[in-house]
Amino acid sequence: MLVATSISAIAPAGVVNNDVVSVLRQLSAQYPVGVFSNHAKPTWFDAHFAASAVQFIYQPGRQDGEVLKHNCGLLGVATHDCIVLAASIEDIAMGKNGGAVVVAAGWAAVPRVQTLGVRAATPPEFLEIVQLTAQWQGQWWFAGNGQAYVVRALADLSGYGANITQQQQAFGQRLTNVVKSGGAALNALLAVSARSLLIDGTGSIDGLFWGVYPSSASCNSDNEVLSDFAHRLRTTVSRVQMARRGQPLFLRHVPSVKRSGGGAFDRNDPTNQIETIHLNPAYSTGQLVGKSVVVLDDCTTYGVSFGVASAFLRAAGVANVLGLALGKFGNRLSYYDITINSNPFLPVANGNYVFRGRIPLGGVTNAAVQLQLHSLIP
Repeated sequence: MLVATSISAIAPAGVVNNDVVSVLRQLSAQYPVGVFSNHAKPTWFDAHFAASAVQFIYQPGRQDGEVLKHNCGLLGVATHDCIVLAASIEDIAMGKNGGAVVVAAGWAAVPRVQTLGVRAATPPEFLEIVQLTAQWQGQWWFAGNGQAYVVRALADLSGYGANITQQQQAFGQRLTNVVKSGGAALNALLAVSARSLLIDGTGSIDGLFWGVYPSSASCNSDNEVLSDFAHRLRTTVSRVQMARRGQPLFLRHVPSVKRSGGGAFDRNDPTNQIETIHLNPAYSTGQLVGKSVVVLDDCTTYGVSFGVASAFLRAAGVANVLGLALGKFGNRLSYYDITINSNPFLPVANGNYVFRGRIPLGGVTNAAVQLQLHSLIP
């Protein structure tokens, strides 16, 4: 890992923050730490970082990110394994253009910095975020590709309960607790998710849209726990501001059968999901045409939500769909072949869609990766 920052994070308003100095000194004992600047080294720098491995790197035009890529190359570190502590607009540009994970310095009074999804409230919290994130090894737990959409999952969640229903309910509650509690665990979870997406090149996609698959009884207010997570992840990975906050990509016009609630219904049948959601008409004037869309769901078991979401999005002219789940249960995941034959921005009635069937969606798994996720969502 490479940790990068700037004078703006160490000395906001020209006054050295000794807590930031202390954290960077501690991190430099484990990882390369670089302080990048468009300007000459401050007179106070050497005294504060004496006998540490923190390096000052003078680089005019660092905003293009090339200095990060160059130093990562010298160290044999992937750019997605670089964490940038940002306190200025220049820091954000350097990190995003360099393909790094950008963490906002909560002590920086810069509005643009405070809109970033991963935010360290204090220097000690930044230290904790880096230490938690560093344990992650850099791949997806599961990666599977279907003809019209692909699915990625961060963790195997099969050990969360005695059966699928209990596992889904337990994971949902634990994820809610992590997101609502905030702090280092949530920020590390966001950083891990961002690093996985950066590996896939998601951050460099132009016109990328983000959406959350709605819960069974969603009120469409865009204030669900997963909505906040998705918007924070979006601002970490992407350079774009779509979809807009307060305007969810999907709407639930009537409640659906709760997918994790048990019962005797066929969980492989997408009918109920198709007939209870539609795309938000706020995006019906061509914003989605030709775009790539990330659809976030907390967990996936059978894969119905991603199949249904992809069908609606393709009917709206979307080019590529990535279904992103924080967790995956068991080996029941399928690819769903669905076509929507009516306006996807309005409720779709029975007879206006075709479900041709499903096939198992195989993929590549990595057993070592998911251990870190279990520690972040205990």
